[in-house]
Amino acid sequence: MLLLVLVVGLICYHVYKSIKPPPPIPLPENVSEICPRVKLNDGRYLAYRELGFPKDKAKNKIIILHGFGSSKLVDLKITQEMIDEFEIYFLFFDRAGYGESDAHPSRTVKTDTYDIEELAEKLQIGPKFHVLGMSLGAYPVYGCLKYIPHRLSGATLVVPLLNFWWSSMPQSLLSAALKKLPIQNQWTFRVAHYLPWLLYWWVTQKWFSPFSPNPRETMTERDIELADKHTKHSYIKESALRQGEYVSTHRDIIASFENWEFDPTELLNPFSDGNEGSVHMWCALEDKQILREALLYICDKLPWIKLRQVPETGHLIIHEKQHFEDIIKTACYHVYKSIKPPPPIPLPENVSEICSRIKLNDGRYLAYRELGFPKDKAKNKIIIIHGYGSSKLVDLKITEEMIDEFEIYFLFFDRAGYGESDAHPSRTIKTDTYDIEELADKLQIGPKFHVLGILSGATFVAPLLNFWWSRMPQNLLSAALKKLPIENQWTFRVAHYLPWLLYWWLTQKWFSPFNLNPLTTMTERDIELADKHTKHSYIKESALRQGEYVSMQRDIIASFENWEFDPTELLNPFSDGNEGSVHIWCALEDKQILREALLYICDKLPWIKLHQVPEAGHLIIHEKQHFEDIIKTACS
Repeated sequence: MLLLVLVVGLICYHVYKSIKPPPPIPLPENVSEICPRVKLNDGRYLAYRELGFPKDKAKNKIIILHGFGSSKLVDLKITQEMIDEFEIYFLFFDRAGYGESDAHPSRTVKTDTYDIEELAEKLQIGPKFHVLGMSLGAYPVYGCLKYIPHRLSGATLVVPLLNFWWSSMPQSLLSAALKKLPIQNQWTFRVAHYLPWLLYWWVTQKWFSPFSPNPRETMTERDIELADKHTKHSYIKESALRQGEYVSTHRDIIASFENWEFDPTELLNPFSDGNEGSVHMWCALEDKQILREALLYICDKLPWIKLRQVPETGHLIIHEKQHFEDIIKTACYHVYKSIKPPPPIPLPENVSEICSRIKLNDGRYLAYRELGFPKDKAKNKIIIIHGYGSSKLVDLKITEEMIDEFEIYFLFFDRAGYGESDAHPSRTIKTDTYDIEELADKLQIGPKFHVLGILSGATFVAPLLNFWWSRMPQNLLSAALKKLPIENQWTFRVAHYLPWLLYWWLTQKWFSPFNLNPLTTMTERDIELADKHTKHSYIKESALRQGEYVSMQRDIIASFENWEFDPTELLNPFSDGNEGSVHIWCALEDKQILREALLYICDKLPWIKLHQVPEAGHLIIHEKQHFEDIIKTACS
């Protein structure tokens, strides 16, 4: 009896030992010196690798989920051209148990998903990101769509895994998908589903192979070529499995084929409520592992997933340079399309017959309008710089009496991108300044001229304040910014900190980028003047005929980007006996420009004469009497 108990005990011990998975192989103590790792809230560490644009500047942030038996070192054909074109930040990481990432004691689709979210939070990559998973490594993408859809800017599944026990899909279809695989693979996946505790023994026993030893049963000839190239980098696989196969590849199989809490066909569209984003599924038509009809079924049930079918490609499609580029471009396209400004609307071919234009040295043309005394006889030559959303046709109360009294030559012109003036690809305060100088030279108006700017131009009339000038007191600039409606404040912040995002910000439909109540930025008199001005609708239509981006939106960027100088650093251009003067006009009822900021500038630069006008608002220059005063002062 004792002998029987001993024999049974030995058998049980042998069985227990053969089916009990080993613990993870310990990582070296200096692992955090070998590669970057981040500590999760449960105490585990995830190892990661960053590539591409800095995350705080990138337009596209893509988290790559490696496949079965791979790691954060997965060899993808990422080029610098791709990174630069789409401004991509890539984040690779070792999924739990792979590489230098600590194993999870009970890894599932759900735990992998929350690992992704927590990693993104710890690395502060932003509120939204795109997830891209390949092959068996695509199962966490399904998890992201289920558990953290609010964090996604998009998702891509490349030849994604099929769980043959999803309950909401036709069993005949899943059965056909399973039978597409070699018989050995089928039985291994059945064990993972029905007897996951037995999988370690099943995969390590020596009686039969748990997977087909013939690669041609699961891969095309091209797949085999790609796999051979990939396996030449043996250190990649060694690194991926350094903690042992159970906590990496075996746990992958269990997580993939166990019972999930959901089926893909039950997923909701994360971008249905106006959230911008897209989901793509890539199907390789020569794939020997994934049944095309099953992917078609999923995309038929979820039409918001866009299916991309690629002929003459196998399971390792993602390792083909051209296909990988297509996958990335497609992933980035929605974001790229929504934030990429449109090109200028072409001007008519006969534009130079419609209005006067002059060619600049860089090939662009500036449109202009002359008024008043002939320039070779005028005593005063004034270049009028129109304001935001206006043009050379700006409606000012210029009278013949004024022209004759002061013998004035007026030059109006469309700033770059406005009206009939060609856009500048990267307009700044500097390029606008040299445009003025070159225009004056080309028209031969003489060595000296007076510039008069309205709103965001320079005598300065209710001039713009850049809230990020570095030499002015920050509390003063902060007060100047807070004088504006909150919507306007945020738009100007975007223009300063994220100028590449401004087009999207101004065109999205979720919220208004500017306050829609005119009384928040204009007095009653301003509104009257604006109404009179907008009756001439052709003026605004002409001003914006090339589109709002190259005109008004570029105005905002040029106004609020970092300048090369601060106004308080300017030197008096008339200090060496040169005759001339500089004036700032401040409307005391102006709801947009902080008087104290203008006072500060004129205090620092006493050679600028400040004119404070009571009972006048932001559109002071459109008041006949005030405009006459401004011109008389400029000419005196």
